[in-house]
Amino acid sequence: MKEVVFIPTFGNRPIPLVGRESVIDSFREGLSHPEGHPNRSIIITGQRGMGKTALLLEFADIGEKMGYIPVRVSATDKMLDEILHTIQTSGGKVVRAKPNKVKGINAGVLGFSFGLAFSDEVKENYGFRIKLSMLADELQKYKKGLLFLIDEVQSNTPEMREFATTYQHMIGDGKNIAVAMAGLPAALSTVLNDKVLTFLNRSLKIPLEPLPLSTVRDFYAESFRYKGKKIAADILEKVVQATLGYPYLLQLIGYYVLKHSERIIVVDEQIADMAINSARQEMTDTIFKTVLALLSDNDVAFLKAMSKDKTASKVADIGKRMKKSDSYIQQYRRRLLDAGVILPRRRGYVEYAVPYLGEYLRGDI
Repeated sequence: MKEVVFIPTFGNRPIPLVGRESVIDSFREGLSHPEGHPNRSIIITGQRGMGKTALLLEFADIGEKMGYIPVRVSATDKMLDEILHTIQTSGGKVVRAKPNKVKGINAGVLGFSFGLAFSDEVKENYGFRIKLSMLADELQKYKKGLLFLIDEVQSNTPEMREFATTYQHMIGDGKNIAVAMAGLPAALSTVLNDKVLTFLNRSLKIPLEPLPLSTVRDFYAESFRYKGKKIAADILEKVVQATLGYPYLLQLIGYYVLKHSERIIVVDEQIADMAINSARQEMTDTIFKTVLALLSDNDVAFLKAMSKDKTASKVADIGKRMKKSDSYIQQYRRRLLDAGVILPRRRGYVEYAVPYLGEYLRGDI
């Protein structure tokens, strides 16, 4: 087994990425296809803690090895400028390392003053689309493509529309580009339903679901053995079940099992309980408080009304507990679905999208 590194923080990549091999293979295959192939555009959806950002980091490494300049940004109002600056910074190293020998042409005539820095004329007179096309053309001289990795896609903002339409034009022009986007299902659904961005519907869509517990079980058993730990089958099963198949919880609990057994070979029930409790407490600090702070008092009241149920909540029962009309309840149901805090289940039912949020709201954590 290769080295195992549990990294229990958001925005980082654990080693290895557990249970996402097929997603990684699909991405690698997409990059091997010619320009314009639909599998060179990938859309990853998933709830918090499913490993979307970790996958984008993995994609960046794969793309770089396959001859692409990775362009990692978050979908903010500064996204377009960050894309250009990232390409100029990362791609500039390639250009300076391997100067393109074109005799008889001054540097500024090609639109670049040095490396991939734009000339004053280009900076002042051209917009995002022209600048991005120029960068792609220049890097193509060095046999480098562009791989856009856009995280935290929120909705069809003006910046997202500008990027998507530019990307579509560049595909039509035969540029060597590819893109992977990641975000909550509701946010990406809004983007995909935008009539201006219909080409994205031809992208390869990959919804991330919780990992099969059998996958978690096999990984934990091998990882703990690799780390020199002994763990009985029933204790192993306890920590496996506590992950609920969520990659973030897999990392948290695995990390704390090793931390609490640092000087001990045998992982017993006490260590397992300590690891699970530590993971849940960290969920409180890193997820629950952050998620709830972004919601209104009425949103939180809806979530607290759900906490009366140990499984999925019936929407009609939430209305009775809150003593609110059906239209009121449906409004806040939609708000929380869009925020990625709850999930629809069978008709008329919802449940928490974040593991253990109900226990936290009940005061059990």
